[in-house]
Amino acid sequence: MKISNDGIRLIQLFEGLRLTSYVCPAGVLTIGYGHTSAAGKPTVEPKMTITKDEAAAILRADLDRFERGVESLVKVDLTQNQFDALVSFAYNCGLGALKKSTLLKRVNANRFDDVPAEFMKWTRGSGRQLAGLVRRRRAEVEMWRSLSGIEPDGSRVQPDQPVASKSIAKSKEANAAVVAGGASVMAAAREVVPIIQDANSALSGAVEALGRPAVFIAIIATLACAGIWYWRKRRLDEEAA
Repeated sequence: MKISNDGIRLIQLFEGLRLTSYVCPAGVLTIGYGHTSAAGKPTVEPKMTITKDEAAAILRADLDRFERGVESLVKVDLTQNQFDALVSFAYNCGLGALKKSTLLKRVNANRFDDVPAEFMKWTRGSGRQLAGLVRRRRAEVEMWRSLSGIEPDGSRVQPDQPVASKSIAKSKEANAAVVAGGASVMAAAREVVPIIQDANSALSGAVEALGRPAVFIAIIATLACAGIWYWRKRRLDEEAA
């Protein structure tokens, strides 16, 4: 199977075109539509220049490896748009990343409804979410869902927002944190309430209670559980972004 012209245009859009060689953020000499020497000929040299037509021909040659790689890794039938989306993903993230990904597992399990959320997990670089990768993954999701065409009235088809594979309410980690946090709050309350009741004032009772090791530990545990819940919620929100 070969990538379509629509798929090539998507890759060109997000890779950008540079007709003079440059050093990419990873420290690798690059030219054209993201071509490096590791992809094959031509070898990229400092101050090397090419034409736009040469850049297109180099991209076409580079894509051959990714087309064959996706065909080899995917064990189910794909539409043209689905194939194009996976080739774009592999060109950006690498065939090795695709091979090890849950995205590929969902594809090969025919769980196509779960695939958009898996695309959206790949939006980070250097430990942070990158706006460019978010836009690219959304474009690949749009292509995967075959929503890249034009409606009869001339309006552009808009994709549904990809959703995370599960909500915070279904997260085992988050639910465990809520249970543990609730237990910590109850433990702290059992220690604090009697002290405040016996004290001359609520303030002095609270100060005295905070000096108890058991109360301090319970407070730390509660904060830790809240942190776990918040971290897990952010991760799930990022998958749906």
